[in-house]
Amino acid sequence: MGTAQDSIAPDQESGLTLIPPSKRHAFALGVSVRGGAAEKAFHAFVQHEVASGGLARGGGTPGQDAVLPVKVQLVPRPDNDYNPNAVSVAAPPEHGGTDHERHLGYMYDRNLVSLGGPIRGLAYAAGQPVGCHAHVELHQVDPQEYREGTAEHGPVVTASRNLMYGYSGIRLLMPWWEDLQQMAITYARTVRPDLILPFTGHWSTWQPGARRELAARTQEHLFPVTLRVEDGQLLAYHQDLLLSCLWPSGRDFYDRTMTQVQGRGGTATAYAEDHEGSIKVYVEDSSPRT
Repeated sequence: MGTAQDSIAPDQESGLTLIPPSKRHAFALGVSVRGGAAEKAFHAFVQHEVASGGLARGGGTPGQDAVLPVKVQLVPRPDNDYNPNAVSVAAPPEHGGTDHERHLGYMYDRNLVSLGGPIRGLAYAAGQPVGCHAHVELHQVDPQEYREGTAEHGPVVTASRNLMYGYSGIRLLMPWWEDLQQMAITYARTVRPDLILPFTGHWSTWQPGARRELAARTQEHLFPVTLRVEDGQLLAYHQDLLLSCLWPSGRDFYDRTMTQVQGRGGTATAYAEDHEGSIKVYVEDSSPRT
């Protein structure tokens, strides 16, 4: 899989399967930290990391005096009522508690458009928590002004007796989406060679009675399906229940997927969801073969 610097690999210190930052560009994504519990957890996380000695002088962006390098967990949250494809940003497992208890904020929806699929795919394939590098941007606060209350300050951390920093958010250091997709595929092939990662979703019609029978078996928003090539058709099953015929269907969304499944001996695993009366199956590549 290459080195930890240019590929996804387990990180023993944090307990995460770690996505490396971009080597080509500075790609730092903001995180939405909102709500009392998330803000409280975020402040405790920053205080803990500063106390651990992770402070680095020199800002991540112009106007920043220092950064606090950290590692964070990326947690798919299908239980999110606003967006079932949401990805939570949490403190890593070494901080203790569940990933919901360690929740710091959410990735913005605009970034999930390109990065959400690979992140969710990694979470399904890795078998352990997935995360990335990040940093908290810090700006220096005058200790005397802070103690006397002569200036307005938000939350602060103390680096030394005479050195204090204010902070307001966290930024994820991520590779470009094309690089992340390729890294995710390379990693998944080593741990789950049967799995087709859920990057792009396409709709298909249910087999008669299949939707009702599936609802009696599982209430999961996103559920695994077995893709099989039988008699020139690409079929989606849940256990022994035939859910849908994906190909041939007069469209070419699944023809590359059919080739992938054939390359795996005629069977592979993918993910799907019930979406507005249709079954939506997620695949890695929906571009037609040429």
